[in-house]
Amino acid sequence: MSINNYWLAYKNYRKKVKRARRIRRFRGKIAPYLKGDFGVELNYKLWITKGARFKASERNNIGDNLSSQTIGYLSAYLIIFNLVNVYEISFLIKFTIDQLGFISTALSILILLYSQFENAKKHAIKSEKFHQCGLEIAELYNELRMVKTFATINNKEDRIKKISERYDEILKKYENHLPIDLDDFTRTKPNYFELTRFGIIWIHIKKYFLIKFKYHLMIYGPILLFIGYQIGAKVK
Repeated sequence: MSINNYWLAYKNYRKKVKRARRIRRFRGKIAPYLKGDFGVELNYKLWITKGARFKASERNNIGDNLSSQTIGYLSAYLIIFNLVNVYEISFLIKFTIDQLGFISTALSILILLYSQFENAKKHAIKSEKFHQCGLEIAELYNELRMVKTFATINNKEDRIKKISERYDEILKKYENHLPIDLDDFTRTKPNYFELTRFGIIWIHIKKYFLIKFKYHLMIYGPILLFIGYQIGAKVK
């Protein structure tokens, strides 16, 4: 055998070794549900999508409740700030006419714009639709579990294919959930998704700032500014 043949054989051997190493390295990164048959993959998709859609419904329900509370609080602040100058309260410093006029106008505009923006989001309708989507997927999930579990069921492959087609039709009917909804669902199954304590806390933090923070800022911001104004005026 010539030197060239030895060299070609060595290069082929090295390629096979590299390929084997690459397969071993990436084998652990393949999602578990992709290592089984299509029924296993579909079972996972139904399970995780169902959970994410229910979490999306919960997120919109929280948004709807906090939105109503925020508008109520802002409307109350508008009345309360005007009452500061009406009643003689010894521990409160009155606003000047210009300050009171600015606060009243600013809060009125803020309430008007905020109401329009929040109504456009249609949290209540989205919450109901996401919940309905979750129920429909849950029905498919239960049907698939029965097909895979009961040995007496015939034509399992055809039944699984039909379930997959119905699943695709459901996805086309409804709006997709947000990444935070999927993260929030994984938080409920920390052992399965191998989440650390820090990972769970981080999801809680993301969920708060993406869903609740803006409402809490609108609810508590004006009263904190009012308290700060009162303290600052008394210090002077």
